[in-house]
Amino acid sequence: MTDTPEPGEIDLDNITLGLLSVNDRLRAVAAPVTRDMNRREADTLLRSYLEPPGFPDAVRRLATRHLLVLVGEEETGKRLGALALLSRMSLADGTITVLSPARTAAELLSRTEYAPGRAYLLHDWIAASTDRTELVNLARKLAELGSYLVITRNGVPSQAVEVEQAWGAPDPGELFDLCLSTYDLRAGLAPEVLARARDRALTLTTPAQVVRLAAGLVPAEEPVGDEVAAWFDTKPAMREVLAAAALAFTHPLAEPAFEAQLARLDRIWRAHERGPHAPAGAHPLIAVSGGLVAFRAPRHRRQVVAELVARYGFWLWQPLREWVRSLPGEGPDVRVRAAEGVASLAVYALRDVQQEFLEVWAHGTGAERLAAAEALSFMCADDTLAPEALKLALAWTEDPARSAAAALALAGGLSVRYPADAASGLTRLASGDGPAAGAAERLLELLGPAHGLTA
Repeated sequence: MTDTPEPGEIDLDNITLGLLSVNDRLRAVAAPVTRDMNRREADTLLRSYLEPPGFPDAVRRLATRHLLVLVGEEETGKRLGALALLSRMSLADGTITVLSPARTAAELLSRTEYAPGRAYLLHDWIAASTDRTELVNLARKLAELGSYLVITRNGVPSQAVEVEQAWGAPDPGELFDLCLSTYDLRAGLAPEVLARARDRALTLTTPAQVVRLAAGLVPAEEPVGDEVAAWFDTKPAMREVLAAAALAFTHPLAEPAFEAQLARLDRIWRAHERGPHAPAGAHPLIAVSGGLVAFRAPRHRRQVVAELVARYGFWLWQPLREWVRSLPGEGPDVRVRAAEGVASLAVYALRDVQQEFLEVWAHGTGAERLAAAEALSFMCADDTLAPEALKLALAWTEDPARSAAAALALAGGLSVRYPADAASGLTRLASGDGPAAGAAERLLELLGPAHGLTA
């Protein structure tokens, strides 16, 4: 690990444009998490929702208690479950107010304003503890107002059993059948195609994957992404695997720069494995156009990452990690692409990404700290990863060695998804006497009200 740099090593004036560029890309695909959702938007999301076992009991408990915390594994449909539950309540206003996942139980009880007869949703709660007394008192407060709040969090039920309910995913086969009816997909599809797709649905682990599979069905075509898995099934030569892996963390990149980075990765891999250097050649997933090396289809980037995680172990990933960790020092273009690649990897290996890349970069050089912040910004494009990015950045604000990276992250994509939390975190850093105080104050000045950072 590198030594902690001096606070002045990060040149905020030069990096602000980079942060704004990432933020603009994020705004095109994601809205602030804390917002009001109208009934039409909620109904659209619930078009293909299948109630899991225990849903009727959850409706009864929410109607009685006015507060319900859905607890279960990641990606089991808790968010849509929360929306479905709230849609069953008798409300004076059909709008659903979405709250920040960073609010503590005490803040939800004492520092959150609730309007009578309204619905509230807090998804992916990242609070460190779930205080039973405060949650029970919050339920009483909501009942007095005739309002309802559903919270979702990952994990197992806690001591607050009065307001918590274990949650699980619906049956994937039944969900697939519902999607076929919802999207009117049975007509025009051969029975064997439907049967093959349903068999695949039974192997999927999350409701979202089942919905994407059904929605992506078109006549005479295999589900999107099979071409990447099929290529890996051929057990390609290591040089080809390394090329795909290198591009997964640098897509797209100018051809000379990509060849230089691939050569570096090849040397690192051969130093670990003592394997022979394999000659370059045409690659079925990679193309060169206009001087840029890129995947033939942009979606291949994430699919390649998924296959690398699923199929390869230490002997590939150890040298690959070493190479990826070095990329922030290879210039701004490579650094940004590496950060985006690490964010893609977080979809499949979040804990590994946090330990092997983000924590290391956040404690490193100025370029590495910026890479950590950019990776958290790209993670904000994913609804599942966004709260994890917020949780990590807020933890870094308490760590002097990583607080500068926290300031950069809060001014990046987190200011788009969680503007109030980002402003609060930066203001807290700026008012302290830690190494990031000056950086946080300057970032508030540079990005300020025009970009939603108002404390």
